[in-house]
Amino acid sequence: MALDLSRVGKRGELKARREPYWQRLRAGCFLGFRPSKAGGAGTWIVRVLDPDTGKYQLKSLGDFGTLPPNERFANARKAAE
Repeated sequence: MALDLSRVGKRGELKARREPYWQRLRAGCFLGFRPSKAGGAGTWIVRVLDPDTGKYQLKSLGDFGTLPPNERFANARKAAE
């Protein structure tokens, strides 16, 4: 079963690790979440396949820590798109 990063409770259960947890948005586009070891909001990352090179490009989107937890996924997704 695929991981649903839109659920605040599910994100809270994730263990901190270097590799983000990924959720597919569409073919070649993934939204990632890396929980904070220090108990912070965690970091959102986008991974997009470059059709010219065939390689993924990564970009950190930040933590969206100023927003309520239930709005962070939607804003991260909007920034990734």
